[in-house]
Amino acid sequence: MNFSPVVFRANDIRGLLEEITPELARQAGKALVVKTGAKTVTVGRDMRSTSPELLEAAVDGICSMGANVVDIGMCTTSMYNYAIAARADIEAGLMVTASHNPPEYNGIKMAMHNGYPLSGVDMKDLICEQTFPFAPTPGTRTSLDILPAYLEKCLIGITDGAFQGVNVVVDYGNGMGAISVSPLLKRLGVTFIELYKEPDARFPNHEANPAKDETLAVLKETILREKADFGIALDGDADRVAFVDNEGVTVRGDQTLALLAQEILAKTPGRSVIVAPNMGWATTDAILNAGGICVEDRVGRTLVIKAMHANKAVLGGEVSSHFFFEETDYLESVDYAIVRVLSLWREAGKTFADLVRPLRRYVNSGEVNREVHDKLAVMAAIDAHYAPLATIVNRLDGIRCEFGRDWWFIVRPSNGEPLLRLTVEAMSESLMKEKRDELVAFMMK
Repeated sequence: MNFSPVVFRANDIRGLLEEITPELARQAGKALVVKTGAKTVTVGRDMRSTSPELLEAAVDGICSMGANVVDIGMCTTSMYNYAIAARADIEAGLMVTASHNPPEYNGIKMAMHNGYPLSGVDMKDLICEQTFPFAPTPGTRTSLDILPAYLEKCLIGITDGAFQGVNVVVDYGNGMGAISVSPLLKRLGVTFIELYKEPDARFPNHEANPAKDETLAVLKETILREKADFGIALDGDADRVAFVDNEGVTVRGDQTLALLAQEILAKTPGRSVIVAPNMGWATTDAILNAGGICVEDRVGRTLVIKAMHANKAVLGGEVSSHFFFEETDYLESVDYAIVRVLSLWREAGKTFADLVRPLRRYVNSGEVNREVHDKLAVMAAIDAHYAPLATIVNRLDGIRCEFGRDWWFIVRPSNGEPLLRLTVEAMSESLMKEKRDELVAFMMK
């Protein structure tokens, strides 16, 4: 089969609408059954314009191989994760989504019986080269409303109405998040204002990517105007959840991970937490001070899930605001993350800004992306220039150089684009800006 090779990515299959075709989805469905040997596969989709026809093609491929399909319909990735891991008879999963990408994209996520993701790179040869025979008896398709059971899972130990009096603002970004988050907050008794609730594949208000701070402008304005306790922002398929404090300041994903780790490790000290080399010093300090073990792996959803399994970790996360919990089978659940954050904030008895403030003692640039023509050559030049001057050098994912406790940087190459991703953190804003500008100039020589 002649499919664009660039769509087969480290975490999934993803590309432009014209690249993610029904034939590719059909082949992916067939390949998933061959790869896993599944007799029953759960499927779901987001609201993108081509998602219905792609899902139909994938279901056709799965059933043609003799496997049965449990269709959970339009859903979030967090709901899809639960649907795979919660039932013993589900042996694989497939979801049609392009997550936070703009409207001109779509994609396919695939996973094994426990939600363990199947990389697009690993599935490429099977999808592109295999001729799949039809099974003598095709599989059947049934529908399942997974939401009630999923919400019960997220609310274990929490009584209905437990957070009455709490006032938050939620920005769904016209993605899938309202399907689960809205009924969740109602169950909790939270008073909430909703922004861009209606799923809309055009994303008419802003890109559904809370990792980009510019997408949070209206959320921040609304928090300040309404004097809300904090804000919540979701990406397109609701596998990321970002928080904004009551002063309208974004809480980075690694800072949220630190808050979650402190709460969880207080009850289960000595457990592993999955971190990444682009996280700040305050996060790893918080985990270690709470009695946790930092297990570092490269950036990427698939890698975090694999590391969670390998280390039987209690928690994992990314700067991009993916959060993975032992209680959710090592997979993301934005709804469970919201419940945990509400709980730890209420228990602290502080404003959200005061809760996060100790984690902001260093100044972080956020991710700065620059297009370069030869990523490997620029990376090598950075390594040669900065590594001999550093007190700690980490090459697990790109290169991270630390210079005492004054400042550090990390430069990572993008997997699918001609980009280098730079983050700088320092003891002061002036030092951070100086080193950020210095490194950007070096990269662009």
